[in-house]
Amino acid sequence: MTGRAASAARRLLPVVLAMTMLAGLSGCSSTRNLWARLWGSATPGADDTIVEADADLALRAQERLDSSDYVEAARLFQQLKDQYPQSRYAMLAELRLGDSYYLNGKYIEAYGAYDSFTDRHPMNDAVPYALYQKGMCWFQRMNGIDRDQSPTIQAINDFAYLVEVYPDSRYTTMAHARVAEAMNSLAGHEFYIGEYYFKRKDYAAALRRFRGLIRSYPDSGYHPRAFNYIAQYEEMLAQGKIREGNQRGSEYDSPFTVTEGSNRIFWFRPPAGLSLTARPAFPETPGA
Repeated sequence: MTGRAASAARRLLPVVLAMTMLAGLSGCSSTRNLWARLWGSATPGADDTIVEADADLALRAQERLDSSDYVEAARLFQQLKDQYPQSRYAMLAELRLGDSYYLNGKYIEAYGAYDSFTDRHPMNDAVPYALYQKGMCWFQRMNGIDRDQSPTIQAINDFAYLVEVYPDSRYTTMAHARVAEAMNSLAGHEFYIGEYYFKRKDYAAALRRFRGLIRSYPDSGYHPRAFNYIAQYEEMLAQGKIREGNQRGSEYDSPFTVTEGSNRIFWFRPPAGLSLTARPAFPETPGA
């Protein structure tokens, strides 16, 4: 290579390197800053590469979430949290990670993400939303009235905390409606067990359930049916068909893993005027 050719090659080397790097970053928001850095037309900040990278990752994650690709959205939000824990987008990633899991029906994982967010950012404006979503993670796992009601009780407790701490939040209004549904489910569970006992002629146990239902869930839709069974019992008693306290022998065991009686104590009670059967059409997944 002649001296003139070598000199020309040295002059072209920065251009070749720049073009190669720019080509590798096509479509990336870092291109303009990289060009400026190479040619000295601007002075980049100390961490602008990190900011641009996490911004791009946050954008792609949100796009996946908006496209209902919840698995990929969760992966990207988790990646954003892990790689850029000091980023201004990390807090958003924590919250949206919960949304990604929730919308994908992974309620246990979603609950963990929302719980982590409320623990790490207790003063953030999105906390009422995260608390509401925690309750919804249990609410979505509620079983039928013939099944274990633990998720129902957990949902009520989480919604109750939201109601107590953020009484003026719009999510509190939504929580009231969910609590109404949950408590109606508990009333249905009491009725179901009472009816089972009644049909097995264990009238003492059945009456405890029916009377407990009427006392603890005064606005539920199961009242007329509970009163009807109580009336049947009193009629049979008056006709002498059964004796007071008539029940099956001690060999009888309930098939239900529940506490006998209806003495559950909830520290939450619906506000005055709230119907337990009211079901306003609130959105399932409100925006943060």
